[in-house]
Parts: sequence; C-alpha cells; structure tokens
Amino acid sequence: MTAVPVQSVFATDAGLAFVFFIAFSLMAVLGVRFGLYAYLNRRAVGIESQERLWTYLTLVGATAAVYGLLGVVEAATAVTQPTAIATPFRDGVLLGFLLLVSLTMREVWANATASPDGGAAATGRHRAIDTGFAVGATGAVVTAVVVGSGVASTVVEGIGALVVSGYGLTYGHRQLGDASVQGTMIDSLLRHLLPVTTFGVLVLVVDLATLAGLDVAIVRHVQVVFVIMTATALMTATIKLRQNVGGL
Repeated sequence: MTAVPVQSVFATDAGLAFVFFIAFSLMAVLGVRFGLYAYLNRRAVGIESQERLWTYLTLVGATAAVYGLLGVVEAATAVTQPTAIATPFRDGVLLGFLLLVSLTMREVWANATASPDGGAAATGRHRAIDTGFAVGATGAVVTAVVVGSGVASTVVEGIGALVVSGYGLTYGHRQLGDASVQGTMIDSLLRHLLPVTTFGVLVLVVDLATLAGLDVAIVRHVQVVFVIMTATALMTATIKLRQNVGGL
C-alpha cells in the first residue's frame, strides 16, 4: 500500500487546494514574523545563558516559514499548472520544526530552573540526544527526496514526530508543575509553545491513517485543520514575543 501524495488530491479538489493554500500561507507569514521577533528578543535581552534559547526560537520561525512556502508552491501549482511542483520533503521540514520546538521547551525548562547546562554529564547527554534527533530528521528529508511520498517516509515522519514531540512535552509539563516559575515571561512563552507542538505533531501523525486504508482525501481534510491550528497557536506565541520586545 502506498501513501498518496498531497498534490494528487490537490489536482482533483481545487477547494481543498485553496484551503491548504491559506493554511500554508499562514504558516509562512507567521514563521517569518516569529523568527524575526525571536531574533529581536535575542538582541534586546543580551543574556548569555539565554543565547541558545533565542537561537532555537529563531530557527523555529525559519523552519515554519520554509514549510509554509513549500506548501504554498505545491498547493498553487497543483491546480494552475499541468504538473505540480512536488515537495515530498516538506513534511520532513515540519519534523525539523517540531524538533526545534521540543529543544526550545527543554531550553526553556533549563533556563527557568537556572540550570542551562545541568553539569557536564547532562550536557553530553543532551548533545547525544540532539545529534540523534538531527540525524533522524535529516533522514526523513532524504528518504522523502529519494523515494517520494511513500510508506517509508510516512512512517518515519509520523513516528519521528511522536518521539521528538513527546520529548519536548515532557520538559514542558515538568516546568508547568514548578510553581516557582509560574507567571514569568519564560513560563508564558512555554505555555504558548505547548499547543504549537500538540497540533503540529498531529499534522504528521494523521498521515499514518492512509497506511491503514483510510481515504486520503478524508485524511487531507483533517490534516489541513491541524495545519491551521498549528499556525494559530504560532500566532499567539508570536504576539507574546512581540510584546516582550516592546517591554524591553
């Protein structure tokens, strides 16, 4: 059984293509704004211990923008050109986005607990985990480029999304249980990132339903809802970053 590429549905459903076009456009625009405000916060804050945090946040915005732009190109060309410009590696980029959000939540927790490094052992462990996740995300992109939107890429992206998001959410919920950091800016930022991760992971996980035989058109209609919800959650996080820049 082979997962049906997104563009094959777009080519026969102009209405769905239009909705996806809007969803991807939101991701692209909000990704740019999120990355910009993260960069401005990094310059304004100027705290050495938070450099890695703001770098992660800037990269989160960049990957969201790339994911959105790739989607815009594919959704638009699928109904306006004889042959769509396929971007099978787009979901691999989304997996990278989820990885960066998860690493950001770990860094938020580390900064909130005043332990950015956590000692040499923790630093080495984090580097090993980061390397493993980075290799996995890169492998997902390469798999999609080589074999296209098939069973292998769908499984790698879906399971990979569950693993990296679960890792980040573990740190996120660990901080939420710490009363000493509640109400701070960094705590508020984390609360905005949690729904970004939750909705983002569902974009890739719902794709696994195609492997169980569910009609791909139905899956895509559900998937576009999660893309829009991810963009909406990212918008609220962007507003928080903008407010923090204004207050500095």
